[in-house]
Amino acid sequence: MDWILLGLSVLLSAVSIVILMQSRNSKEAGAADGVQAIQQSLEEFVAKMEAENDQLYQKLVHYMKAEQRAAWERIQLLEEKVRVLEEERGQTAVVQKDDEEDKVLQLYKQGFSAKQIGKALLLDHGKVELMINLFNKRQISK
Repeated sequence: MDWILLGLSVLLSAVSIVILMQSRNSKEAGAADGVQAIQQSLEEFVAKMEAENDQLYQKLVHYMKAEQRAAWERIQLLEEKVRVLEEERGQTAVVQKDDEEDKVLQLYKQGFSAKQIGKALLLDHGKVELMINLFNKRQISK
């Protein structure tokens, strides 16, 4: 009987060792499954972040192109306005110069001196003398 009890005891110990090993293997398999699940979750997260970054990058590129286009159009509009203003200013300067010259010559013909004309019209004395001299040269050459 002792041998039977001893055999049963050994058999029971062997069965408990087998059950313990299977339990350990299933825990390790569960842990491996957990690691794989975490790894898969991280891969999905990284893929999602990359897709989101690509979308944001495309939006940024689109926004920058729109801003650049708007700035370019504004520059062209302003350049056109500057060109028109320069043309107007050039025509105004010519008209103003002709008016000044006419007034200087009119006062000169009335007998005013270059100094008096300069004071009356608020022009530089040398400029008035130059206009008078040019007028006199034109009169001589005619």
